[in-house]
Amino acid sequence: MKMSEKSKYNFKCLEQKCTTRACHTRPHVYVTLGDLGRWTAQGYLMNILPGMSLTLPESGEDPMSLETARKPLEGAVESTCCIFFNEKANGCEIRYSRPISCRTYPLEYNGEKYYLSSKDCPGVGQGEVSKEVLQEARDLAEQEFRERTETDAALPAVYSVIMAELIRQSAEAMKKRSEEEKKETGEDSSQGPKDHPSPSDSETHD
Repeated sequence: MKMSEKSKYNFKCLEQKCTTRACHTRPHVYVTLGDLGRWTAQGYLMNILPGMSLTLPESGEDPMSLETARKPLEGAVESTCCIFFNEKANGCEIRYSRPISCRTYPLEYNGEKYYLSSKDCPGVGQGEVSKEVLQEARDLAEQEFRERTETDAALPAVYSVIMAELIRQSAEAMKKRSEEEKKETGEDSSQGPKDHPSPSDSETHD
């Protein structure tokens, strides 16, 4: 749903009173490198990191993306939701440190226009949004767009660097292991077969 500069945008998150849970059940909850930096500064990265998922492209046209992991909804195994959605509390477990894509939801920016990413959010049309709050929402949407664009561009390179380092470490470990095995084999062969006295030798000494 596209929005013009003159479009009226009213929004108020219903939080635990939300009935659709649209922000938690949307297909993707994207994470940016900026999110990782903020979590690092806050000291939360290692707590949140297990809930991250790196989605590799299935074809050359598909982008690589960093997202929150998914889990099945209770009572609806065919449906999934964000790993950080707490169904019993009907809320987000990392609400105050949530990704920037969650902070801007459902308002998004595509580099040219602002638009609503979902019509299912019951908070749309609720409350009154002042000019100052609207400007803050738009600024945050633009920031999310910039971070997402930079993340999409950087992820393949970051992934390649990490994989190259893992391959290098694996090769070094295999080389070290091979050298140790050769050393052990060489020591065993250098000792040669042990000499055992023959029956004739025993008779001669007697």
